[in-house]
Amino acid sequence: MTKSCRQLRMGLHGYGFIGRTHVLASQLSLASSRPCPHIVWDTAVVHDLASPAAALARQTFRTVTDDVHAFLREDLDAVSIASPNDAHMAALASALQNRLAVYCEKPLSGFLDESRRMAEMVEAAGVVHQVALMYRFHPAVIDAYHWLRSGRLGRVLTFRAELLHGGYLDPNRPMAWRLRQAQAGGGALTDLGVHLIDLLLHLLGPVQRLATELRTFVSSRPGSRGSEAVTVDDWALARLDMQSGAVGTLEVSRVHVGRERDGIEIVCEGGVLYIPLDREARAEIWSPTGEPLSGPTLDSHPVLAPMPAKFAQTAHLNAHAVSIAVFALRAAGEEIAYPVPTFHEALAAERLVDAMRTSAEEGGKLVTVST
Repeated sequence: MTKSCRQLRMGLHGYGFIGRTHVLASQLSLASSRPCPHIVWDTAVVHDLASPAAALARQTFRTVTDDVHAFLREDLDAVSIASPNDAHMAALASALQNRLAVYCEKPLSGFLDESRRMAEMVEAAGVVHQVALMYRFHPAVIDAYHWLRSGRLGRVLTFRAELLHGGYLDPNRPMAWRLRQAQAGGGALTDLGVHLIDLLLHLLGPVQRLATELRTFVSSRPGSRGSEAVTVDDWALARLDMQSGAVGTLEVSRVHVGRERDGIEIVCEGGVLYIPLDREARAEIWSPTGEPLSGPTLDSHPVLAPMPAKFAQTAHLNAHAVSIAVFALRAAGEEIAYPVPTFHEALAAERLVDAMRTSAEEGGKLVTVST
């Protein structure tokens, strides 16, 4: 790393929607003067050098290649893995050979055994690692974390967590890797549910029991060779019993058109806390008496500050900007006093995804979660 100008030279594996989001998020972080190293995007590894994605990458990256071993170059500091889930392992192995810091999209892999191996690999390599479970850095989640830790709201009674999106309701939307079990490892539960599971573990602690139902509503889609079967879920609903005694539900959907919403509602003895994940806002608190509650004093690192209004974009992109800024700061050797989602936290969430899938396969059976 060039310490004099605090630059972090990064490679990127995959330049689809989420890869471009990582690049855009880093630029938003820079534009908003977030206190972290400047990310310089150096090398992009893409699947097809003749693709539109490769053409776009050439406008940003010094080097664009289809060779994952490009991450072995000595002048890189870190790599972002934003490729399809089944391609993460190869990119990780190459990055770790060069002892690069690793920023990886969720899930680590679509398959629990491989995710477990990936977590073991980064631990053995001793590198800085982080997963893009970026909702942890939403200002309302940071507020909620401090509220719940302060104890001012008392015992948590119930909760409801929702990520309801609608992008896959149209049956004419073409087949894609996210709709194939062999590539994605799962559907709405794996893609969206892992975000909510991570937040519930982050805010409310371990899960004791769960029961889950999965549904696929659009069973086939247009493919390159005609109709192709969809092999992942469109919707998931889970009941969760926490070790703390709290009980609640988690619902995720990719067919919820028209009234899409993302949020978590937490009912406590001393009030109700709402986290609006779909907009840039602070946590909302209601007390039983209707009187305003004074929040806990926050002593957070400035990198976690909400996005200034004149630079704020969507809540989704803003959270990505803070997340990748935190990673850049940590890759430069600085830590922050807030729980960061590393490979270990991602693995914990993916273990619960696996338990939920087991429950659904057994007809929604109540499953005890092993610790």
